[in-house]
Amino acid sequence: MDAMSSYYRVELSGERVAVSYAELAALRKDILRYFDDNLGETVSIYMPADEFTLPYWKYLSLGFTRPSAESVHYQRLVEEGCLALLNGITLELLDEPIVITRHWAAEPVETLLRYAEYYQPSSARLVPARDHVLRTLTFVQNLSERDFDQYGLLTTADHLPGAKWFAEEIVRAYFSWRLTV
Repeated sequence: MDAMSSYYRVELSGERVAVSYAELAALRKDILRYFDDNLGETVSIYMPADEFTLPYWKYLSLGFTRPSAESVHYQRLVEEGCLALLNGITLELLDEPIVITRHWAAEPVETLLRYAEYYQPSSARLVPARDHVLRTLTFVQNLSERDFDQYGLLTTADHLPGAKWFAEEIVRAYFSWRLTV
């Protein structure tokens, strides 16, 4: 592992991969931008694929070897932020009328789903977030033409309850938490 960083992420194989401070900074930048751009939004989120390009699903399992207030803060920010970004990715994939898209940038949805299945939430509070992401990624993976009306709009799923949960419990809660810390 990087001598400068005590952070790591866990691959699907169980291997720990060092996470540099530069990676953390890039993740933090994207997470905070996502939170800021989408505060108050539930399903009409702003998340251009050409601007949000990191493999967020790989960082759900962020851990650290040297506990400190900063490491706990970053672990929480990255875990919750990456869950919110995965929710945003699923909403973007479902917001593609007529076209069935099973890739985020160049990554197959199947890869995102495998990381979400492997992920173990750090608290019971995040279990509904993981479950929503799993349901939605599975739905995207299994999309067919039967799921759309004659105008190419999705008719067979209601992701509003999960999207509302993310908007309140992750995005809005981040700003409330920052104001009270």
